[in-house]
Amino acid sequence: MWYKSLSCDARHVGNVLAVTDNDGVPVIPRVSGNRPGCFLQKKERIHSRTITVNSYEIDDSSLLVEGDLVDERFFPSFYYSRNEFLDPGLVHDIRVEMKVSLPAMEITEARATMRKIPIEECLGVESSAGKIVGLRIKPGFTRDLKDRLGGTAGCLHMTTLIHQMGAAAVQGMWAALSRKREGGGTKSLDYDPGILKNSCWLWREDGPFFEKVKKLRGERGKEE
Repeated sequence: MWYKSLSCDARHVGNVLAVTDNDGVPVIPRVSGNRPGCFLQKKERIHSRTITVNSYEIDDSSLLVEGDLVDERFFPSFYYSRNEFLDPGLVHDIRVEMKVSLPAMEITEARATMRKIPIEECLGVESSAGKIVGLRIKPGFTRDLKDRLGGTAGCLHMTTLIHQMGAAAVQGMWAALSRKREGGGTKSLDYDPGILKNSCWLWREDGPFFEKVKKLRGERGKEE
């Protein structure tokens, strides 16, 4: 839907989507100074970061999780690390691949490829992706990841990508478990409920949904 611009005014902040002009087109407030409650104004796009993660089912006991992080600048810019101006284009293009075991959600293989970087020195930490082998994707994964790749032990951008890949891998696991198989059934729900425990509000330990998945796992275990 297209929105028109409107000078930021206290009358319009309460319910922006309810404000329309004479032809019925919704309007949004335009920033004018630092007025509380005003939306920020978009101008010229200068940078884009895209993170894409895909999960592939290898077999009954493993996933391949493949992630890409791409940074792009849209104007000639000065690179302080190189002391020169560079043309618009990609700044970072980093790929990480990791093999994850099911149902343990343990990273069993990992490698990174820095396909585009601003400084060749960055290649010195490309192999550090291997340090995440042995980590389990469960509550505490972020802390464990920082312990292994934080600071000078790794690359900030690569670590950011792997963090996102961990969350996506959990979705890949659920996709593998819930996928309709030949014959109409799904895989046995052989998973560790601890992966979910206290990971967010929904899956809080004392909440109804965490109790439900524990109960369901127990019932399926008896059937097996």
